[in-house]
Amino acid sequence: MNKKLIISISLLLLIGTCHVSASKNPITNDTDEAISVKMTNAEKKKVEEIKNIFNITGAYESFTIVKEPMPSDIESDFLNKLIKNKFLISYRWSDEKLGEANVMYNSDGEFISFYKWSLADEKNESIGKNYSKEDVQKATQEILTKTIKDFNKKYILSDYEINPNSKDIELNYRRVVRDIPVFDDFINVNFSSNLGKIVSINLMGDNSYINSFLQDKDFKDQAKISLEDAQKIFLEKSPLSLYYKVSSDRKSVEKVYSSNVLDIDATTGKVFKNNFKSNDISFAKTEEAKDTIGLIGVEVKKIDAQRNLKKKSEAKKKAAEIVGKSYEITNIALSSDKDNYYYKITLEKGKNYGEITLNAKTLNLVSLNIYTDKKDVKTKVPDEEAKKIALNFLENYGDKTELNLEKIDLTKFDYCTNIFIPRYVNSIPVLDEGVFIAVDDEKNVVLYEKDFSNIDFSKARDINLTKDEANKIYLNSKNFGLKYEMTESGPKLFYGKLQNILPIIGEDKILRDKSGNIVNFKDQISYDDFNSAKNKEAINYLKDMGYGTIGKKLSDKITYKEFIELIHKNYGLEYYDDNRYGIDMSKVKNKKITEKDVIKFLIIDNGLQDFTKAKGIFKDNLFKNQKSLKEYENYYIIAKGYGYIGDEINPDKELSLEEILYIIYNSIN
Repeated sequence: MNKKLIISISLLLLIGTCHVSASKNPITNDTDEAISVKMTNAEKKKVEEIKNIFNITGAYESFTIVKEPMPSDIESDFLNKLIKNKFLISYRWSDEKLGEANVMYNSDGEFISFYKWSLADEKNESIGKNYSKEDVQKATQEILTKTIKDFNKKYILSDYEINPNSKDIELNYRRVVRDIPVFDDFINVNFSSNLGKIVSINLMGDNSYINSFLQDKDFKDQAKISLEDAQKIFLEKSPLSLYYKVSSDRKSVEKVYSSNVLDIDATTGKVFKNNFKSNDISFAKTEEAKDTIGLIGVEVKKIDAQRNLKKKSEAKKKAAEIVGKSYEITNIALSSDKDNYYYKITLEKGKNYGEITLNAKTLNLVSLNIYTDKKDVKTKVPDEEAKKIALNFLENYGDKTELNLEKIDLTKFDYCTNIFIPRYVNSIPVLDEGVFIAVDDEKNVVLYEKDFSNIDFSKARDINLTKDEANKIYLNSKNFGLKYEMTESGPKLFYGKLQNILPIIGEDKILRDKSGNIVNFKDQISYDDFNSAKNKEAINYLKDMGYGTIGKKLSDKITYKEFIELIHKNYGLEYYDDNRYGIDMSKVKNKKITEKDVIKFLIIDNGLQDFTKAKGIFKDNLFKNQKSLKEYENYYIIAKGYGYIGDEINPDKELSLEEILYIIYNSIN
């Protein structure tokens, strides 16, 4: 059928809508309708090129070209100049019977993204074969070498993931300039093993579409100090130091080594605090105020009768004292958690609004959040003055208990200055705990958040690791080195952390991120007796999926704790779901796991447990002495049926790591 080319502007990045004609001059349009224009020869050529590269065939009912203008209010003069009058171009095919395809470039001709979906693919329910990482790399090369000039020089494979269920493979390529990695700038490739092809490619990272306009010539710095000198500066200015780390469920605490790892200017050797990277801050909710519930009228009357809460009128007066009388109090509600009662007070001032929470018994400030619709504001409040305002506010309305006022961290943004005052217990900082205070451009405090856990820090055992040892582990981890970071004035060369993580090293001497995930885990999986393995291909395939251990031999027996870590791919983390496995893990976690529990746990983890409840359908002669398996019998029968195991079984045998890996491999395949 005849196709129309529709060139429109979809303001995904801006508020409001405008349209562009075939010329370069923008015109305003009061409707949301696209403008149809005649396709030029250059556009026809580009469309045919895209169709050939991405194998887009078939008579699609609709084809459009959508132009999306770049924003003009970035907090960087350099970037605003870089993307002035620039836009993104999406080539879209769609059809109710065929499916959809979308390919995006920027106006400089740089590739941005691709995805393709079809009804035929959706109906294909066949089980995918085992493609390797190398297979996907080859398929990626065939596409991206045609869409990105000098792709093999501009991008290096940085990470990959194989899904154990679908066997789909995900690759991440990191951009490099002169072999130096660039700030958060990646290409993500998704390969469907079910379909045997790439289904999407996307530019990823903070401001990735904006960064796509950067050329190699924009990266100008050359390092004038060596890696060794940079490491010395790191050890002097921001080394890993001792911290308390409270678990995510706030039920346990441990001692670890950690650091924010400040960037070091590779041309001057000076420590550089790059505020441009932190264009958003997510404040933790107050320990006192979280998990609160609203109270119904009957409950409020019952509480009021106790006569130990302050009156609402008193709470309103206190709120006005803290935020100023220019704010109107539009609502006040009583809420509670297991320990306290709170007044949550809603504030309004023109288009601005906020909330202040007070302890209902003492009227002490719990939290304050003032929101604003200000735009294009650049605060001129000096850092020292903002710090003084924050400390005065803390003195008058906050709580200084366990706060270290000598270790204040200050970060400046366009609209406000953020001050973080860390919590110290026994002269040791507590990771991610303290008080956040923000001061706006008019010298008002617009945020107060206190994040304190309620935990017994005396339960944290001393760590059998020195500060020097921890820093040596970090510097040898290949996560500290030369990199380009975006700053307000453009790309700049630094030494610092190569992955955007908060490094943590604990008792096991393994580098992790804040969530407990091992950094570069797959790269660290190795076995001294690997050459003696019966099936090296299976073990390497599992390694690519993230299944493996660190510091073990294949011939080693492993504990229940280590097996749970292995199948959940969370090595070293304390995760036990007693109800899930029907076993008291606290009693067996350090014992060597037996074959029967390996089988049982895998059947449960793979969602096959319901089959074990069936009656009268299983054969009773699959294994020798089958009935002696007792409550494990049906688990073994299902494992046999799904190919986890063969005919020979040994339920009470303590399995080696190698034997367990083969059972896991069979369960996946």
